[in-house]
Amino acid sequence: LQVLGTVMTVARGNPAGHEVLVDSWPHFRVVLTRLRPEENRDPGDFYANQLTGYYQDEGAWRALLGGTEAVDWSRAFQIQGMQEGLYEAVCQLARAKGLRVE
Repeated sequence: LQVLGTVMTVARGNPAGHEVLVDSWPHFRVVLTRLRPEENRDPGDFYANQLTGYYQDEGAWRALLGGTEAVDWSRAFQIQGMQEGLYEAVCQLARAKGLRVE
């Protein structure tokens, strides 16, 4: 529902400055919403740098997190999502990059 809410906000004029990324269209496996990079100026503000993820395929989610620049791991951020495996995937990739998760 969080992803759908962000998509609807973007479709209605996008006052919050978000963007929606998908791995393919129209048959997507992963959706990631985030604040547009030009709107997020403070690399330490994890409140502003909120990401919301939804996936139909956990492997595609892991590939998006670790194999693309969709997530800027050099910045503080928080990922919201409710799917099983989301937290574990983030923690595993963060450890592989030498980062800590709170």
